[in-house]
Amino acid sequence: MSRETTALPVSDDPMEAAALWCVELSEGELSEAEWAGFEAWLAKPGHSDLFQDATAVWQASGAVGDWPQVVALRTKALTQFRKTNQRRWLSTSPQWRPWLAATAAALLLTITAGLFWYANGRSAYETGIGERQVAVLDDGSRVSLDAVTVVNVRMKDEARQVELVGGRAKFDVAKDPLRPFTVAAGDKLVVAVGTSFSVELIDGEVRVVLYEGQVEIRDRSDTAALAGPAPRRVLMRPGSEFVDAVGSAKPAQIVRPDLTQSLSWEQGLINFDGEPLASAVERMNRYSTKQIRIADVAISNIPVDGMFKAGEVDAFVEGVTTLHPVRQRNFNGEIVLEPK
Repeated sequence: MSRETTALPVSDDPMEAAALWCVELSEGELSEAEWAGFEAWLAKPGHSDLFQDATAVWQASGAVGDWPQVVALRTKALTQFRKTNQRRWLSTSPQWRPWLAATAAALLLTITAGLFWYANGRSAYETGIGERQVAVLDDGSRVSLDAVTVVNVRMKDEARQVELVGGRAKFDVAKDPLRPFTVAAGDKLVVAVGTSFSVELIDGEVRVVLYEGQVEIRDRSDTAALAGPAPRRVLMRPGSEFVDAVGSAKPAQIVRPDLTQSLSWEQGLINFDGEPLASAVERMNRYSTKQIRIADVAISNIPVDGMFKAGEVDAFVEGVTTLHPVRQRNFNGEIVLEPK
């Protein structure tokens, strides 16, 4: 078989380009012109090593080839490839068939760099402005991500490890006493087994709300055994919220929030109850491309109350400027808040 020659959609990112070549090889046989393009790409510095790495990933990941995550990655990559590379399949020179068939078989699972994560039991979840996402982990735990949130997950035989890089996420943890579920955020580590809680990084603070079960919070630098007591460890009870400034030596605050209001973000609502203006603005900015900026720290601690629909920054700004000595002005597409 041969096919008409059309330039392959090679990415500027060498790893993505390697993935695209793998998709092409797994889809069929290259024409002579396409083969020449592949050889030219392979001859560039470092590309041969990427190709060899791809083969190694295939050999190491045969056992995970039927994982739902890997199947989804393959399907997504193939779908995107077909959309951006529509063409008719004709015939190609038979001299390349044996080599290409072997290469396609050896590289089928390397169509995306994300496979490196799955081969190591790791995955990453990320949301953008105004986006929310729900992910179900391999152990059955459920993670709800707020807007502008990044979560890294690594599932191991002896532990389930999560890192909240930024934003807010709620965790409904599947019970597994032999594998503690830990969430690292800022300089804190939240340790659980089977429970329901949320963790947030906002305005330089780590905030943990416990809905069900029990969690222990410790300093991230604390490397003592999980079961042993240690300084600066806090055992939380349901219905409480832990608030601590990142890097602060002061004792953390334990408060009792309105649990229903604390979950309003899952329904697209943002509820403030005496929230400092700085953190309220940070939360509102997660949901709108029209960003709010505080021009003077003197107004950062003004308490904000009320419930707003996610993304409705104009209503939020109107409420703040009406009730407080704050005015707004537009500058370079931003809403700037400053004292009156």
